[in-house]
Amino acid sequence: MKAFFQLPCLGLFLALALGTSQLRAEETTEELTAMIDRLSQRVPAPAFHVASTFQTPARHGELLDLSIDGSRMVLMQADKKLSTWDVDQGKKLAEFAAKDDAIDGILKISRDGKWVAFASGQKWVQLWEVDSGKLVHTFDEIPWKIDDLGFSQDGELVYASGTQKQLWIAKRDGEVVQHQSEPVLEEEHRVRVCNFGQDRWATVVEHEDTKTLDLTWETPEGNGQAELPRRNPPNIAGGLGFFCVYSGNEFFLAPMTFGDPFHSITLQYIRDLRISSVENSNQADYIWMSTWSGAEIRGSWRPSRVGQMIVPRNYDFQVLLIPAPNSKRMISHEPNGQTTVYALDEGAEIRPSAYRTQTLLGSVMQNKRYDAIEAIGKVWENRNMPITEDKFSTAYSELVHIVREFRDVPRNDEEQAAWLAELVEKYPENDVFRLALASKYQSIGTAARGTGYAYKVTPEGWDTLEKYIQKSWETIEPMLEREHVPPETFVEVIFIARYQGWSNERLQPYLDRALEESPTYARIWKQAGYSSLPRWGGAPGDTEALAAKVADQVGGTEGDIIYAEVARQVNTFFDWQELVDEVGFDQDRLMRGMVALCERSPDTFLENYSLIVARQFDDHAAAHKIATLWKERNHTYVHRLWKWDLDKVNSTLAWALADEPPMPAEVNEEEPSQEKEAPAENP
Repeated sequence: MKAFFQLPCLGLFLALALGTSQLRAEETTEELTAMIDRLSQRVPAPAFHVASTFQTPARHGELLDLSIDGSRMVLMQADKKLSTWDVDQGKKLAEFAAKDDAIDGILKISRDGKWVAFASGQKWVQLWEVDSGKLVHTFDEIPWKIDDLGFSQDGELVYASGTQKQLWIAKRDGEVVQHQSEPVLEEEHRVRVCNFGQDRWATVVEHEDTKTLDLTWETPEGNGQAELPRRNPPNIAGGLGFFCVYSGNEFFLAPMTFGDPFHSITLQYIRDLRISSVENSNQADYIWMSTWSGAEIRGSWRPSRVGQMIVPRNYDFQVLLIPAPNSKRMISHEPNGQTTVYALDEGAEIRPSAYRTQTLLGSVMQNKRYDAIEAIGKVWENRNMPITEDKFSTAYSELVHIVREFRDVPRNDEEQAAWLAELVEKYPENDVFRLALASKYQSIGTAARGTGYAYKVTPEGWDTLEKYIQKSWETIEPMLEREHVPPETFVEVIFIARYQGWSNERLQPYLDRALEESPTYARIWKQAGYSSLPRWGGAPGDTEALAAKVADQVGGTEGDIIYAEVARQVNTFFDWQELVDEVGFDQDRLMRGMVALCERSPDTFLENYSLIVARQFDDHAAAHKIATLWKERNHTYVHRLWKWDLDKVNSTLAWALADEPPMPAEVNEEEPSQEKEAPAENP
């Protein structure tokens, strides 16, 4: 990805990024630690209930839009009439027709729900008052094909863009503020535009031939551009101070403080996306996304890899599901006009733990409250549960990563390592800083090596890898002279041993020490099991033997969890049946561990994943426990691991929820995988 940013934006967007979770100067170390630890705990997704239903006339196509608070709705009826609606009352406000009874075009409502605009391919735009249906103005002077339409954040401006990147901006009274009528592009493309604040505009252009998206933006502080991958026809949504481009199941936030646009993925393809507007800077802003089978909610400035899942309904392609984030509601609309308003239960808390936690930790670092970093590190030393839904991390390893990548000013990787080294020298007792430095050295080295085949690595790449892995070892070696070290230290030792090709005799003393001091810290054994595979010099059966040895010593449910965690780690290279048949894992013990992992805390990915595995093994007892958790946690989110096959999901749930298997279950031949090929286009 290529990007260019003007650094004058730094102060503004850093303030916005950190403004969502401000710290008070008088907060003690203990208060900060308790607050961050509380927010990092996972909670079940809050339940939606049906707040109201009402009927509208049949809808034409997908021409429907909703205000940001969900109070006002506009739709194009099948009878060629536009109608506006009071969603709270479920009643029609006005009905009117577009010029020449046009029915095909682009329909948008302002964020505040006061104005509605319709653009036709006949090269005109009309503007009405929502509540009265009064025609405000007809703009006839647009001599090019309109491809997008929208309002500024404050609703004062209406704009349209063309297929060759023309741009037209006007006030509601008819005054044209800007009109770029000459084509910028030689050929026609899909062009989407958004406003994200005063004099802030972003444009994304689709290039189907190269499978890329050309993103540009303009702000008073400076301009920027980036090249993004194209998964599906792109869309763009604006918020206060930033915007989001979404394509397929990927989305990109910009402009960030510095660096490339923030990239993340959703579990299913995005159909609509809205960004909340929160005036109180002490509250967090959120991105609400409707997908093929529900919704995801992400923190806007630190969207985690997996957000909080909220699903009020099953997937139906013809049903539009539109978020109303400012009122914490979802509105669905069926083609026949059936409208359902879903609202959160009273007092329900939206808390994507990764977002709130990472934002607070960013504020802690920004305010140099290093005492809190050290304290939260001690609280999380032995915690196995991650903040995000990630099978590779723990809360402590994520804390190390956050510190490793924190930047209050632009720094390249070498400069970042030097800055971390200064922190280590100044705060020698802070283990988080030392492990962050060791991890940074490792990341620089592995980046130089690359992820391809070994024969493709350049001599310079090997030299850089060797240099920085050695620096990583020199950073943590002094820690190992102490009586006690954070368990994550042993994980770093295993990483280093793998890249430096240590003998078993050299590594084994550290594993013995880890087994004595930190037997329940699963991340150690996941990485040790990984290193025990034949591809890293181990013998067949070594990985299972290691998992069994540690699990036996720990015993009970925790031992079963460690056993399953090691299997999950090496599932990267084996399917689940191969883990049993070839690697030697005990299927019953593995499934006991998978169930225990699901029972430990809400984890939508793990619950989907474990249910698929239970179905493959025809383990009804395990599947029944997992499916019961789905119901108890209001979890009906369908992960794309199922390849969007709702019949398979429903049949599996019916089989799993039955007290006894209704019939012999067919073994699912398809393997769950982290990545499954999605349909080429969002239908």
